[in-house]
Amino acid sequence: MAKESQARLAPMLGKVSLFKGLKDKQLKKIAAGGKELLYSPGQVIVEEGAIGVGFYLILEGTVEVRKGKKTLAQLKAGDFFGEMSLFDEQPRSASVSALTETICLGITSWSFIGMVKSDPDIAVNMMKEMAVRLRRTDKALAE
Repeated sequence: MAKESQARLAPMLGKVSLFKGLKDKQLKKIAAGGKELLYSPGQVIVEEGAIGVGFYLILEGTVEVRKGKKTLAQLKAGDFFGEMSLFDEQPRSASVSALTETICLGITSWSFIGMVKSDPDIAVNMMKEMAVRLRRTDKALAE
């Protein structure tokens, strides 16, 4: 990713709960490891049951997260999904579709693992947020 894009995305990444507290250099490293992806309304971004290989940060737009026929959440700019696949490359636990034109920053698991090996603080921040999200999802599924 071009340096201009890294510089533009780093402040956005810094506002995301997953990356709060990281230094500008770390945020630029994350931005450099990703790719901007455009989705049309109705387009499936990830499908429940498919093998996951990446994480998505919503830069613009709105998406819907569904497990089977149950809507779990609507996510917007600054939200993210697919973080579990960065660690385990297992089937997706839910489907995510664009509700509006959506731009995401996609980061593959192999790119992320390289970042974490060179800077473990990135993973520590991410694990804290993943725990919060897992608890929230468990509660939603129990209702």
